[in-house]
Amino acid sequence: MNQSILFVDRVEYIEDAKRINFFAQVSGQLITCFYLTKQSKENAIKDFESKKFDYEDIAESAIEDELYNDQGEIEVEELL
Repeated sequence: MNQSILFVDRVEYIEDAKRINFFAQVSGQLITCFYLTKQSKENAIKDFESKKFDYEDIAESAIEDELYNDQGEIEVEELL
């Protein structure tokens, strides 16, 4: 576990993009992490909450490997 990467207790569902956003703080900078989903808002948020630590582990590895997209975000795959 990298002590310089902290995950914020916040999740957002972006309706038009069918996207779940969650956030990491890296050296004081807020990084948006996300994945695309086909689930409804309620199901997507419940699913994220039940797998939160898995998503955070995957995002942490991607941050450490500097796998940012062109917008400076980290995209992960939805866990099914």
